[in-house]
Amino acid sequence: MRDLVRQVLKGYQSIKPEGQEEGYLEVSAQEPDTHQPVSIKILPPLLGQDPQIAARFEDLSFAIRQLNHPNIAAVRKVGNEAGLPYVVTRALEKGHSLAQKLDQPWAVDAAADVVMQVGQALEHAYRKGVVHGDLTPERVVLEEDGRILVTDLGIGELMDLVGGATKQAVSPYLAPERLAGTPANAHADVYSLAAILYRMLAGRMPQVVKGEVLPPSRFNPDVPEAMDKVMIKALSPEPQDRYPDVKSFLAAFGAITLLPTAQKAPASIAGIVCPHCGTENQTGRFCRKCGQRLEQPEAVAPSPSTRSRSILDEPIQRTKVDVGEIEVGGGIVQQETVIAQPMMVAADNLDAEFPSPLEMPQLDLQALWPEVGGQPLISMPTPPEMPNVNWAEVAPPMPEIPDLADFSVPEAED
Repeated sequence: MRDLVRQVLKGYQSIKPEGQEEGYLEVSAQEPDTHQPVSIKILPPLLGQDPQIAARFEDLSFAIRQLNHPNIAAVRKVGNEAGLPYVVTRALEKGHSLAQKLDQPWAVDAAADVVMQVGQALEHAYRKGVVHGDLTPERVVLEEDGRILVTDLGIGELMDLVGGATKQAVSPYLAPERLAGTPANAHADVYSLAAILYRMLAGRMPQVVKGEVLPPSRFNPDVPEAMDKVMIKALSPEPQDRYPDVKSFLAAFGAITLLPTAQKAPASIAGIVCPHCGTENQTGRFCRKCGQRLEQPEAVAPSPSTRSRSILDEPIQRTKVDVGEIEVGGGIVQQETVIAQPMMVAADNLDAEFPSPLEMPQLDLQALWPEVGGQPLISMPTPPEMPNVNWAEVAPPMPEIPDLADFSVPEAED
């Protein structure tokens, strides 16, 4: 086992173990060529020598490498070292997991934006043949620019292939059938996505009374009734009663009007700027980044003495319009009518009134600069000889590979 782990980590720099609590070994390191920080997850060995498991692993590895979406953490490599699978992803340095932000109050529109971005990432993964299976707030990252990233796509199914169980397998965000050991599928991701949204809006996990989920609006009056219905359907205990996939869930979710039309801000007004962290284009009552309450702009009533500006006060922007006439039995007939013509501002007979341009002076360039012929050229000094440095003696020694003696994983059977 240790030799296989060393082979996986061979060539990486600044290797640092991060933990084994999730059922696999997680290591932070730097790529040897680009020096970019990466996260390496080394999973338990594949179960035996089953050719079906090996074939499914190859197909899933290829599908994970094809993921390319702005809301998915970039996957650098998926490999298998003599039956020891591993996944290399780009390290996320500028961002926080959603789990760290759950205790702050969330505006309905801000929470909806997070769910829509996560759902779009999942839908892209489905088209590539990858499901998540273990979607929790710890695997949703909020970056500083407001972008949402989903991590560990495909890890759930990979752990199923190796017969391992992650810490997330007991998470309340997972679907009931997933907790019972059912393989990862789209129905389970719909449940997890709705459970995360319920926690953000209601401030608690989905509440079930007598087999029915209480609507989140009971704990948050800002939640529209239409959103209650969508979330209750997505949180159904039976998979067949939920939305069949995330695409259907997002379609129903996107059709919800979050605010009445009269309360929506005009499109011409810029979003609110958070006075605490300075994040711009905020639209809710709380900051999407720091969670602090935003100062709502006061509505200014129009002055009764102010005359509404007529379209006739504007300069003419169009020179032609379509004028319609109604004919009996023929419907509406449109004709193009000219309402403005460009006016000639100068003619040939006015050219004489404009003065001719001044004649440019003729300069003798040879007289302005002295002759340079015959002058000695500037000699450059000989560069000093570069010293011969033995980098093997100067460079610091490589860190030792972490000891995996406590990594409780069953050895692969011969």
